[in-house]
Amino acid sequence: MTGTATPAFQMIAMDLDGTILEGGELIRAELIEALTALSAQGIHCVTATGRPYLFQEELIGIYQAEGYGVFFDALIADEREIFLRDGDAFVPHHPWNDTVRERWAQLFDGAMTMIEESRLEAVSRGYTVDYLFPAEIAFERGLPTLLFETAREAAEIERWTQEQLRERQLPYASNRNVRIVQVFDALVGKGPVLNELARIMSVPNDQVLAIGDSTNDYSMLDGGFGFQCATLDNAEDELKYIIRSNGGYVASKAAGLGVVETIRHLSGIPAK
Repeated sequence: MTGTATPAFQMIAMDLDGTILEGGELIRAELIEALTALSAQGIHCVTATGRPYLFQEELIGIYQAEGYGVFFDALIADEREIFLRDGDAFVPHHPWNDTVRERWAQLFDGAMTMIEESRLEAVSRGYTVDYLFPAEIAFERGLPTLLFETAREAAEIERWTQEQLRERQLPYASNRNVRIVQVFDALVGKGPVLNELARIMSVPNDQVLAIGDSTNDYSMLDGGFGFQCATLDNAEDELKYIIRSNGGYVASKAAGLGVVETIRHLSGIPAK
């Protein structure tokens, strides 16, 4: 990418799977080039994902080994923790991460009770469902998670779970990513954590561009925090509708190429 146009944002926050990460392991060279160009202009490029920190660290290490520089300034991991760039490495953001973990230690048992109720509701409807990972990993990552056979079944149980949380006024939130449903601390999730990241990096919320492709990205795409928003051709129709309703951009291309398209559209930087 070339050009001297000034992007209409100071930070770009991106989901991984289905957004900048394709097939669970690939970031396109075109996208790395686009992010590197933004970084050179002082634009903060950050992740906002449910993937754990160690996965992201290893992913970045692969591209460093291929000769690319570090093109992220911060990482959001497990939809709750923040890691800030320090040279070519990343360090935990204190006290945010500590507070999140301390609160989760108090909330975990209740979250597991709620996700089990959701599982039993699914079974009562004849759905095929199981835990995505064991309780010890759910505790470590802050994300008790169910895996369904179909996205439709997952969506129905996620709606039921939301209703239960709202009616009982429980300190949890839920979301869905295609066939998985999660219950977690209501004070985190991608929107609240990105809001904290913008604060510590001194970026006004209206200068943050958030890009995602699934319903677990809603809290950073629904306008609640005032972020600019965008999604991709591979996103669900419901998410595209929300983005358009909030005046956001819906790319005509999928995944990484859609992110490149979005960057070019909103930055004014022409293709190379």
